[in-house]
Formats: sequence, structure tokens, C-alpha cells
Amino acid sequence: MAKKKSASDKWLAGDTTYQQQQAGYQKSRSDYDAQYKRQTGITKRDYAEMLRSMNRQGVQDRSDQQNDFAGRGILRSGVFAKALGDYNTDFNAKIKNLQTGQTDKLGDLDMQRTNFLRQLKLEQDAARQDALRRRAARLGI
Repeated sequence: MAKKKSASDKWLAGDTTYQQQQAGYQKSRSDYDAQYKRQTGITKRDYAEMLRSMNRQGVQDRSDQQNDFAGRGILRSGVFAKALGDYNTDFNAKIKNLQTGQTDKLGDLDMQRTNFLRQLKLEQDAARQDALRRRAARLGI
């Protein structure tokens, strides 16, 4: 069952100024949504590329470290285990920082989008009020 349009809604549908404003708001939202999607995609892509690169480098670094200690004949020593543990601790901290950076960036994009949509809603509400004032002025109310 469709909701019956109010007299105000019917009048707003015929107010060309209001309809032009609404079309502009829809275009702004559509443009912003496209930009938001693009930015989040870039952020996620950059994170994935950096993570792959870091993981490749980590495998190479651990192999080089193992070969170095093996070449010196101390692969089975506690020195190697400590060096490997230190490397892994540092590596994991870098991965965590990368993840935090991505989370922060996506959070910032979400906050910007929320603020944009809130401002757009305020502008739409103001345009509606202006249109209703024009109607009231025409009716002498």
C-alpha cells in the first residue's frame, strides 16, 4: 500500500527550484559516493600490495639470516634463535603499524563521508523549508 502524498509533497514536486536543488544534491551524493569508493579501493589495494611486499621481504630476510648463521656454523645456537626472535618481533610490529595505518585511513574516509552526508541532509532540509516558505508566501500565509 503506497503512502499518500501530503499537500506539501505534491507542491514540492512541482517547485522547479526545489527539484533542481534536489537533483544537484543527488548529483553531489553520487559524485561523493564514487570518490569514496575509489579512495577506499585505493587504500585497500595499497595495503594489500605493501603487505605482500613486506611478507616477501620477510621471507628473504629470514632466509638470508639463516644462511648467514649457517655459514658461520652457529645456526643451532641461541644467538640465531635470539636474532630470529628479534627480527620477528620487529617485523610483526611493522605489520601491525601497516594494519593500523589502513584502519585509520578507512576510518577517516568513513568519518568524512558521514560528515558530508550530514551536511547534505542539512542543506536538503533547508531547501525544503525555503520551498515551503515560497509556497506560504504565494498563498499569503
